[in-house]
Amino acid sequence: MIDIHTHILPGVDDGARNLSDSIAMAELAVSSGVHTLVATPHSNMGGRFENYNSKEFRSRFEQLQKVIHGEGIPLLVLPGMEIFTTGYVMKRIQGNELISLNHSRYYLMEFPFLSSCEDMNQELENVIAGGCIPVIAHPERYESIQENPRRIVSWRNKGMLIQVNRGSILGKFGHKVKSCVDELLDDELVTCIASDAHKPYERTTFMGDIQEYMEKEYTFDYAKKLLYDNPKKIIENQNMIK
Repeated sequence: MIDIHTHILPGVDDGARNLSDSIAMAELAVSSGVHTLVATPHSNMGGRFENYNSKEFRSRFEQLQKVIHGEGIPLLVLPGMEIFTTGYVMKRIQGNELISLNHSRYYLMEFPFLSSCEDMNQELENVIAGGCIPVIAHPERYESIQENPRRIVSWRNKGMLIQVNRGSILGKFGHKVKSCVDELLDDELVTCIASDAHKPYERTTFMGDIQEYMEKEYTFDYAKKLLYDNPKKIIENQNMIK
């Protein structure tokens, strides 16, 4: 499997606290069948987790790669960010302050959970107009999407991609989130499933249970599409086929 949304980079947000956490998260991912993941720390969150592209930021990422390799963990870790999408996003992308998933044209983007669809649409359309493709992080957790999951259809029709969380599917975020994500999965509006892992002991990088769930509740081919095929296209900057 390939996991495109993790908070494994240590000491920069509310994810891994230190390299020990990162190593434990890497080992857990590998034990569950994940061979590639993207480190996507929260970014562009003014006054909290800014994490713009910088020499220090790149150094932290390179150190993580070296440590995981030095521990003999067979896991490929790629660069990325989970971009908080409020104002000046396109300007910061063009200024190379915000980076995509493995330097592709695909950008992982999140919003405040209470954002209106109108506000999200405006920001997302600005990104599309700039030649970038949003991968919308966990829309099933946004209240406006829970009220009407079919709002996702217009995003998909504009070429945007949808990433849902493992925990949402397994019911870890409550009934409303579970009901929303089930509808998105049933209607085949989801591009990929990711862990959105934050720690080695909760919201983890373990993906074996979601693979088993998807194969049981849906099909092997559908599970493979959302857990491997589509994430692979994203990190390799390939075109996405609906």
